[in-house]
Amino acid sequence: MVIQRSTLEFLIIALVLGTILAATLWLGHGAGVLVLIAWGVAGFIYLKRKSPRTKGHDDSTD
Repeated sequence: MVIQRSTLEFLIIALVLGTILAATLWLGHGAGVLVLIAWGVAGFIYLKRKSPRTKGHDDSTD
């Protein structure tokens, strides 16, 4: 079974927001903020690691 890209993006967004909501409800406001910061850092690292690979791939096709 193949998951379409839009569905995968929706599931990732739902996971992030659900994690933040759960941490905020069960552990308090401070935990929700920490989870939000952690997801932001993880997303930044992911995008930072992904960008050079994409650029290198584009340069090799020219």
